[in-house]
Amino acid sequence: MTLAIASGIATDVVLFTFTTGIAAVASGVLGLIVLAMLGLTAASAFSPEWSGQSDATAPASSTPEPSDD
Repeated sequence: MTLAIASGIATDVVLFTFTTGIAAVASGVLGLIVLAMLGLTAASAFSPEWSGQSDATAPASSTPEPSDD
């Protein structure tokens, strides 16, 4: 290991700041949330147990909705 490589490693360690650590953790958590959302979307699209649950419609009301007028 030469002095140039050792000083490059030391520079990388010094450049790691608290803000960089928080940004890295936040990016990782955001990535996990996006993957979870995509997984739930795919599960609802392809799972037979979840099919038809989003098709529910409210029964028609015989009385009109009150107006704001």
